[in-house]
Amino acid sequence: MPRQAALALLVLIVLACGGGEDTETSIPRGPGAGSAAAAVEELHGLLVDGDFAGASSLAMPGQAVLASLAEGASAGEVADALQQGDEAIAANFWSGFAQGFGEVLSGEVTVEEIGPRDQSGVEFYLVSFTPGSGQTQRLVTQDVDGHRLDLFASFGAGLADRLISPVEILVESPTGDNGVVLRALKGVVPSLLLAASDESLGPEAVQNVLKLVEIITRVG
Repeated sequence: MPRQAALALLVLIVLACGGGEDTETSIPRGPGAGSAAAAVEELHGLLVDGDFAGASSLAMPGQAVLASLAEGASAGEVADALQQGDEAIAANFWSGFAQGFGEVLSGEVTVEEIGPRDQSGVEFYLVSFTPGSGQTQRLVTQDVDGHRLDLFASFGAGLADRLISPVEILVESPTGDNGVVLRALKGVVPSLLLAASDESLGPEAVQNVLKLVEIITRVG
């Protein structure tokens, strides 16, 4: 399977499994990891152990709830979570990830740091993640009170296609809750641009990511 197709499948499975009720109503967000590789290794261990509340600290704040737009979350729901904290939603995201890829996660993995990458003035850290029985995936962190997985930089190719339609709806009326969500989405534009720079992606996947960026940035 081409890598971009694997990424899209990964995210679709995550979204399908991760929806529904929060695993907890309130989860404190802990510090991130000491390095990009450590973030991936810690996340892997937490997912294997089923500690999704702990794993929630290893996602960039606010990104899991923005990703939930792809599974039908309303602007009001997303706006509320952006203001109140999306730790429980992040826990659901990783729960879905583990359900979809349990066999891969339970085996041996190889984690190697690729190094930092600047995109639109934001510093990202790239990591290669290779399960014993699967393809190498490029994962990306940011250092925000410790390293945390950037969901849009890591999985943007899989998210973009399903986000285009709901974001277009937000742009049609960019006020109130819609405006809150659009402002948050503008914050992940550098992440999406980094995702689009992945040379292993095919033209259609890159085009979808860049189209999503264009829609997000229509409103000044």
